[in-house]
Amino acid sequence: MKSQSTLVFSNELPPAKKLGEEILLIYDQILAQKSPVFKKWSKQINLHYAVKAGEHLKDIEQFPKHIKAITKLTEQTSVKKLTVVVVGGGSVGDFGGFVASILKRGVRLLHIPSTWLAAIDSAHGGKTALNVGGAKNQIGTFYPADQILMVRSVLMSQPEARAYEGFGELIKIAFIEGGKLWTSLAKERQVNSRVLWKYLEPAVKAKYKVVGRDPQEKKGIRHVLNLGHTVGHVLESYYELPHGIAINYGLDFALRFSLQKKIMKPVEFEKIYAEPVMGYLLSPLRDDLISIQSHDLKEYRRLLLSDKKKTKSATLRFVFVKKAGQTVIEEVSVDDILIEICRQREEELHG
Repeated sequence: MKSQSTLVFSNELPPAKKLGEEILLIYDQILAQKSPVFKKWSKQINLHYAVKAGEHLKDIEQFPKHIKAITKLTEQTSVKKLTVVVVGGGSVGDFGGFVASILKRGVRLLHIPSTWLAAIDSAHGGKTALNVGGAKNQIGTFYPADQILMVRSVLMSQPEARAYEGFGELIKIAFIEGGKLWTSLAKERQVNSRVLWKYLEPAVKAKYKVVGRDPQEKKGIRHVLNLGHTVGHVLESYYELPHGIAINYGLDFALRFSLQKKIMKPVEFEKIYAEPVMGYLLSPLRDDLISIQSHDLKEYRRLLLSDKKKTKSATLRFVFVKKAGQTVIEEVSVDDILIEICRQREEELHG
């Protein structure tokens, strides 16, 4: 396996024969129902395994039945010739990547993201994951795909609403990268598929700049990619939100926490929020999503304690923003985060 994937941008799906000698296609079943282009293309491939996308797909309790069926399906294939081609969004990519990493002790992997969220973020970096006990991404492997194909016709065939789910990860990487990516994106006055395709290549390259310095997350450098994810994952799990929407909310929380901790100056905070694109950043406070009721806080705490970014029993590495292009990682206690949740809520209620 390569340490970093080869990126290919194209307008249409390539002929299947160019992808590998023997192919197992793992794909989101909705594509066969909703995408005539995918349905026609997939007929070129003999071995199919359709899955229903969503976090339930990554549930470790469901995995034995999946791997048993996949093992039977591929029992006549050669480990040297087999390529697992995964077509889908983030959950399908996590699942399919994990399968490829353990099937026959690891076979060639190729991703074709079918959602903006996967195309911008989850397909890249080599992480695979399954969920345990309702907590996200508790086990997994580092297994970079040999190739990742960004296919315009596939991505543009999504409902326009899916573009908004990809926006959370797009603006996250723009905050991390800063420079031209941020200054250009900041001036956008709408979020749609055209805008996401426009920024897809620079956003992905920005992520690879981080991943390349810390491919297996051993140095702590790669942790910066968790900007917005600490509280974002809590909201995603608790309210069953789409990942990209939850990260969008988590970014707003992180920026306000950065201001409170005096990591970000008020003038910088105001400057960022004055940019046109920030009109699309969701606020968990404005949308009445964050609660300070005791039963809610208790569940927030449980989810924070299950976070894989913990450094000690009740301490997390939290990614703050100093300004676009400058992030700061600090250890904070779970209680500090809960206190900040309450502070932000009280501030919203009473000004």
